Amino acid sequence: MRLWQLGMIALARQGSLKRFMQSRAAMSELAGRFVGGRDVAEAAETSLRLRSKGYSASLYYLGEYVKDVAVIKRSVAELLAITGKLAELRLETHISVEPTQSGHQVDEEMCRDNARILAQEIKRVRAGATATSGDFLMLDMEDSSVTTATIALYELLRRESLPAAVTLQAYLFRSEDDLKRTLQNGGAVRLVKEAFAENHAIAFTRRSEIDRNYLRLARLMLSGEARGAGFYPSFATHDAGLIDEVVKTANREGWKQGEYEFEMLYGVRQDLQETLIQSGQRLRLYVPFGRDWWPYAVRRVGESRRNVRFLLKAVVGV
Repeated sequence: MRLWQLGMIALARQGSLKRFMQSRAAMSELAGRFVGGRDVAEAAETSLRLRSKGYSASLYYLGEYVKDVAVIKRSVAELLAITGKLAELRLETHISVEPTQSGHQVDEEMCRDNARILAQEIKRVRAGATATSGDFLMLDMEDSSVTTATIALYELLRRESLPAAVTLQAYLFRSEDDLKRTLQNGGAVRLVKEAFAENHAIAFTRRSEIDRNYLRLARLMLSGEARGAGFYPSFATHDAGLIDEVVKTANREGWKQGEYEFEMLYGVRQDLQETLIQSGQRLRLYVPFGRDWWPYAVRRVGESRRNVRFLLKAVVGV
């Protein structure tokens, strides 16, 4: 699985192939499967449709590892626009952003300023409305070269009393220490298994090891200490077995449904998504939007070979 994932990551970063695929059709079936719309209007429409079915959403504007200042400005503008639109529609203002998307690779101060602007806007639009536990600027976690900077950015926003949350990856050795430090100050964490294929020097590489560490971190997130600190846990996984164990732990520790949440990717494991909603669990879907869809969609194929048929249909039309 690791070689397959590495191959798909490499494919996702092929600039010439990306340009070809994204010009081949306005929205291929591959994009349509995993992407919630081409622009703010379509993303808002998708969010409304999901809300009518009981889902929450986290909106993410497509684009990553950006070094072009004009593209960074456009990304921030699109995220500000969807923030305002969600507030207008009385939906949760939960926005996901990657540090490299907001300027980390160009200038760290630019990255901090852009993240601050986004978090301040979320705080502003919710000031006159009923805020919910889901109103956050969620910092996505990228590869290990950005981990320390992402944690530092999250801590900065929290010190400024801005609505920020951060993603931690269970396969990294360091995540337990990062989580323990975060728990002491309340806040919110989205726990994922992995997003990239890091090496064994800094990360668990066997699936069984990653699963065990995921549950170890989940138990910390559902501990009495976490609850007492006002911590908000989010468990991002498509693994039904892990979900069952998280629910058991939450019940045992006295957490009620709605005091924590699960998160899944838009277009992935829709059967499991519906099961969770029907059981009364709070479920958020990660909904990307925009036209730079190729890298994101191909990485979804890398995470599960079950999605390869969408890639084949997009590339060769079979």
